[in-house]
Amino acid sequence: MRRIAILLLLFSGFLQAQNDGTFVDDKYLEDQLYFNLTYIYLLDLPDRVSQSGFSFGLGGGFIKDFPLNKQRNIGLGAGLGYGFNNYYFNVQLDAVNPVDGEISLKNNKIILHTVELPLELRFRGSTASKYRFWRFYPGFKVAYIFAKNTSFSKTADFDVSDIIQVNKWLYGLTFSAGYNKWNLHLYYGLNNLFEETKTNDYAINIGDLRVGLIFYIF
Repeated sequence: MRRIAILLLLFSGFLQAQNDGTFVDDKYLEDQLYFNLTYIYLLDLPDRVSQSGFSFGLGGGFIKDFPLNKQRNIGLGAGLGYGFNNYYFNVQLDAVNPVDGEISLKNNKIILHTVELPLELRFRGSTASKYRFWRFYPGFKVAYIFAKNTSFSKTADFDVSDIIQVNKWLYGLTFSAGYNKWNLHLYYGLNNLFEETKTNDYAINIGDLRVGLIFYIF
């Protein structure tokens, strides 16, 4: 009977603490699913190349949280995700450039499918019972291109992959900040999208800046 009475007392105390809002899980984690949507600006374009069309990126994945302090409002986030980036720009082979200039190339397109490895330093105002909070997440991301699709130009019979070779690895700085699920997201590429330019007498050392939103779902 004594054991039963003790168990009942402990259980009633636990329920009262829950009802009073005093029970706090000090081991909570900010593990999160994320989804981002960005507009892509192409950087360092040579004079003979310009951005055309609407270049955009989509991404999503999971980030594991590793708190760094007792309050658990500073942490590291390491994740795994998928990226889909669609680039529009006008570039063509010098060999097919029309002498009279009557033909104007409007669009080339490259779609990159990537496996992403994001790493974030996380500053946040969250607690175990507070799900709406401000966040500030500077970070770094590495992406491996496992597939790509290219389009034919509209004014000449060649594929953009005949001109350029895409880097297999892309990496850059990231920044996410905002409140609750609505957050600004930036990516600044630190290496070139392309590693080689074929048959053209100018280099295409293009980088990218992505500006948009990231949603932390859970």
